[in-house]
Amino acid sequence: MKLKKMLALSMAAVMMAAAFSGCSGASQSSSGAAATPSTAGAASAAPADNGKKKTIALFMTHMSNAFTMDLSGAVKAQAEKLGYTVVVNDASQDAGKQTNQIETTVTQGVDGIIIEPVSVDGVVPAVKEARAAKIPVVIINQQISDPTAASCYVGASNVQCSEVEMTQAMKDISGQGNVALLLGPMGSDAQIGRSQGYKNVLAKNTGSKVVFESTAEWDTDKAMKLAENWLQSGKDIKAIVSHNDNMALGAVKAIEDAKMQDKIKVYGIDATPEGLQAVKDGRLAATVSQGTTQQGVEGVNAVDKLIKGETVKAETIVPSELITKANVDKFLTK
Repeated sequence: MKLKKMLALSMAAVMMAAAFSGCSGASQSSSGAAATPSTAGAASAAPADNGKKKTIALFMTHMSNAFTMDLSGAVKAQAEKLGYTVVVNDASQDAGKQTNQIETTVTQGVDGIIIEPVSVDGVVPAVKEARAAKIPVVIINQQISDPTAASCYVGASNVQCSEVEMTQAMKDISGQGNVALLLGPMGSDAQIGRSQGYKNVLAKNTGSKVVFESTAEWDTDKAMKLAENWLQSGKDIKAIVSHNDNMALGAVKAIEDAKMQDKIKVYGIDATPEGLQAVKDGRLAATVSQGTTQQGVEGVNAVDKLIKGETVKAETIVPSELITKANVDKFLTK
């Protein structure tokens, strides 16, 4: 009896050990190697490899004004809606820095890339490097000098935006008088395209003359200082036309400080919240919307399709819209 009892106890112990061994098999890694106790718990809580979130890297020219914040925010919101993780890189308007950021990301690996380029030429080699690594690249807002290097482009037409803006300025001053131009960073696609748009319209308005033209690099304070100098020159300026709202608002401040707001009209592009409010308040004559949110959303939709192996259009142009005091309330409520 004692012998039978001992054999029964031994068999029970063996069965229990086998049961525990079967449970530990569930904590093995996908490679078949057993996970350590510390990783076993993490593995059970984390999704399987095929359910892992894919990552999109976003490269912005800078993150220092309302437009770039709105654009990057639209990208992040749409990407997260589609199940992606987004890593945002700020180039601080440095083409070399942006190139290094892209190259580092390509080396580390990422599922898709969206770039708002600092310059038309600077990022092209890095874009080609990403494509060679089979990473889809979508350019947004500002085009690059070799569009074929990227997978596609999504953005507004900088020429069209500025033509709409300058056409309104010429209408308001009856195509007569001196104008001053506030430009974006020299060599950027926005600066090149918007300057060309101004030239196109001014060529048809020979009664108007450009007396000042300088870059304020999207910066409000720099634009204010430039405008202050222009006002002190004694030139009879009828309008200051700016490549963006930030710089336009700098000019507005200089004009208001000089008590000349009844003599000089100011125009901008971007339809930022501050710009829209200034239009409503009568401080800014007009701004132009370039579909900031739509650019971000469509840029993400494009890279999502490319990641999935689908085809997209080489170029998607978001329409521009003039905003004056007559229709600004429609945009302020959005």
